[in-house]
Amino acid sequence: MVISKVLITGGTGFVGKWIERTASANMLLTSLNRADYKEYDSTYLSWDWNYVIHLAPIAPTFALECAKRQKIRLLYASSGIVYHPENDSEYRRNKLAWEQECLESGADVVIARLFTFSGEGLDDNKALVAFEKAARANQQINIWGDGKTIRSYMHGATMGLWLWAILLHGERGEAYDVGSDIPITMLKLAQNLKKVYQSQSPIYIHGGKDPMPVYLPPNTAKTRRLLTKNVV
Repeated sequence: MVISKVLITGGTGFVGKWIERTASANMLLTSLNRADYKEYDSTYLSWDWNYVIHLAPIAPTFALECAKRQKIRLLYASSGIVYHPENDSEYRRNKLAWEQECLESGADVVIARLFTFSGEGLDDNKALVAFEKAARANQQINIWGDGKTIRSYMHGATMGLWLWAILLHGERGEAYDVGSDIPITMLKLAQNLKKVYQSQSPIYIHGGKDPMPVYLPPNTAKTRRLLTKNVV
């Protein structure tokens, strides 16, 4: 069995954990947390890697340098927020700038635009996590806004498999959406979780301005074509 050595920056969070769990047996992974990546030095550039995955929420400059020096492929994890110019946040501006940095670097790069997910390891500030905890405890499920905000949820295990497929088989310079294309409103999500946990939780819609930006479900047609042609 040929072993491929993979460097993952920012690999200790939700996405990194599911990449690790879905890796094939021949993938040897080394994950750097955010602090490690900020202290990035020539050590990592000189090690023998086969792939680089950049998940850290900071500029991919060093990861790109590593990919170019070793003539290997880099997967950059961007976000579906790039499709929403109405959400003019620093986070969105960074994602756009770093996608452009990747494309202009001359490295062999593929981009994955991540949407919303479910599964173990999500941050506690995510609506899905808050709804689930409340439903399990038979406590009130609070929806901020009118309950009509749309999300779509892909499980982390599926996300991990899609990311491996994009890394290994995606076309150089292309961006691929990663997420579920089945939309669900916040109200319907809360109702579904009540059913799953057979919960007596009341659902309270607070109204007012929804703190969650509006997202459209991803367009996964290009990603699915890639998946049908290749097996991870």
